[in-house]
Amino acid sequence: MVTFEALAPALFAGVATALWIRSPAAQLARTGVPGDGDLGDRRDPSQSRFWRPRPDAVALPVRLLVAAVAAIGVGVLVGRLGGSIAVAGWLLVPVLAVVGVLLLGRLEPSRSRKRQERLVLDLPQALELMSACLAAGMPLRSATRAVQAAFEGPVAEDLGHVLRMVDLGISDAEAWRSMRQHPQWSSAAIDLARSVESGTMMVEILVHHARAARLQRRAALEVSAKAVGVRSVMPLMICFLPAFMLLGVIPTVASAVTAALF
Repeated sequence: MVTFEALAPALFAGVATALWIRSPAAQLARTGVPGDGDLGDRRDPSQSRFWRPRPDAVALPVRLLVAAVAAIGVGVLVGRLGGSIAVAGWLLVPVLAVVGVLLLGRLEPSRSRKRQERLVLDLPQALELMSACLAAGMPLRSATRAVQAAFEGPVAEDLGHVLRMVDLGISDAEAWRSMRQHPQWSSAAIDLARSVESGTMMVEILVHHARAARLQRRAALEVSAKAVGVRSVMPLMICFLPAFMLLGVIPTVASAVTAALF
């Protein structure tokens, strides 16, 4: 009789192979999306937020593979109990797999978190430098290229996305409007797009957004500084309690026992 333990390796290998192979359409669609996927979710807005993963979530094939392996593992462990519990466990495997895919899609990757932190720190200087370039008489495209060359990391990547769209023939307004859903660039990008279309002064707008970005950076640094004290409570307790027991409680108990016995 063929058991599940004998078929499990072949099943896992087939699932991994099917998830590893990507369709050409999916690969072509990925070429138009920036590297870290932080420029906004371009999916159908009518899609439910509950089912929609984060724009920077782990790729769907990886989430499917991890959730399927975890769900099947739970099914194998519950199946060893036998009886009706084993049947119920195997019936719950698809449900666990779906829940796992949804949960993994809502988790924030550490790479995206570090990218946002770096962008919050660099954005005020980038906006101020761009406003200075515009005040010196440079056109918007040249100012954007100058700021991109002066920075590394997420600022250079986001501005490079705008410049690539401009180089492809898209107007400056549409190129900046493509970042209207960006977590940090959204307000500045929308105002820049309006300024390009209306011909209004962009220097004051960038100075205003640079001031707002600086306030946001200060608030983020304060939150990070306060979180250090909260995160240090558990290590301090782990170190303090054994030391307190060894230096305070045990000598007192030992001296009391010694005095009672002798």
